[in-house]
Amino acid sequence: MARSLQVITQVKMFRSKNRSPKILLFGALMAVILLPNSAFSQNMQPPDMPHPRFGMCSARLGDKLYLIGGATMRMQGMQGMGTTTVDAFDFENMSWDESIAPLNTPRAFATAVALDDSIYVMGGVDDQGNVLSSVEVYDPNKNGWHYTSSMQMARKGAAATAFGDYIMVFGGGGSSTGPYREVEAYSLDNGSWTVTIPMVFGRAYHKVFRVRNAIYIFGGNGGSLGLLSFIEKYVPSIGPVQISVALRRPRMLFGIAARGDSVFVVSGAGPQSNPNLPIEMLDFHQDGAERDTELTSTVLDTPRVGFVAAEGEDGKIYLFGGVSPDYKAGQFPISSVGTISVLTAVKETPNTTPTNFKLSQNYPNPFNPTTTIEFNVPLPGAKISLDVYNILGENVKTLVNGYLQGGRHVASFDGRNMPSGTYIYRLQTENGSTYRKMVLIK
Repeated sequence: MARSLQVITQVKMFRSKNRSPKILLFGALMAVILLPNSAFSQNMQPPDMPHPRFGMCSARLGDKLYLIGGATMRMQGMQGMGTTTVDAFDFENMSWDESIAPLNTPRAFATAVALDDSIYVMGGVDDQGNVLSSVEVYDPNKNGWHYTSSMQMARKGAAATAFGDYIMVFGGGGSSTGPYREVEAYSLDNGSWTVTIPMVFGRAYHKVFRVRNAIYIFGGNGGSLGLLSFIEKYVPSIGPVQISVALRRPRMLFGIAARGDSVFVVSGAGPQSNPNLPIEMLDFHQDGAERDTELTSTVLDTPRVGFVAAEGEDGKIYLFGGVSPDYKAGQFPISSVGTISVLTAVKETPNTTPTNFKLSQNYPNPFNPTTTIEFNVPLPGAKISLDVYNILGENVKTLVNGYLQGGRHVASFDGRNMPSGTYIYRLQTENGSTYRKMVLIK
């Protein structure tokens, strides 16, 4: 790629003034309660979809969730599936905007990302059954779509997320091939696609979710492996990273809704088209301590496959479109918009003091012109130095040099007078040194 993608790690530490638990918005899970629609008054229910469909993709801009493409009914094979319809749901006004310009190309099972006040839609299946590599961009100011550089591989059922000034697209499949392991990255700087480090498992009809420095990939159709429960943690600069957490129920074509560093995995198709998949919550708030919780008593009254889930301004999870798990040709998608209310009770992480040295990845990264570097010093304290070097090994800045008490410390680096490029920052102690890379982009 034009420039390397770097790791971003942000350490969040909360301090408690006493030992009594506190209720915070996000943090370590204590209890999750999901309430059915009947718990709310009827005037809070969203209106039905103006154009019910399944297999659409979505992206959020401001208060609106854009539902893009999809299919209205299943045809022979993949023929006749893709549509050009685009609607936007306004969470603030609880209403539909049907004035959004249609796609240039019909698409079902495409993937979409909002980035830099635009929406990028990649791949999918058109109305002739062709798997697409083309990419369209929506400009909300002009209410119009235009094409940009196509992906190197045609993909249906892929998943994508933004990472800095890049769009990362994971997996999917071709017209006659099994799920891909390949990952592509689109650079906003030069408008081109590059195939980068692959995933461990090929996947299609899966989901991805970014938390700080990593992208989590879960679920999906694994081809000969069947439906997957494996979760991959993917760091763009180094590729897959092994973690122990996994979905408790393999599934594909499910919905996800994010709250902070947590994701709710909702419905979808399980083995033998199981229609009663419990909701799971995946907790990614701490690197190395990822976990999931299956909410075994919580299933949807109306199970959905190939739908869109999103969190609204009121904290509820909204469910758009989709079809029933036993979907047959000729049936129409679900028109109603379902809601689930999520109440997450959490406790504050207790006050802890570092027991060893730790140097975290700077954030943001890439950066322009300033970035933050966090590091830990164990009790009672130590003499340390924190220095920044250019790619030639020349010291360009000393951020810290002296004795620091034990605890968490933060330093700031200002690169406004430095040229763009890769820099190394090193934490030197009496016991040795550790270093990380960061990228300055102007």
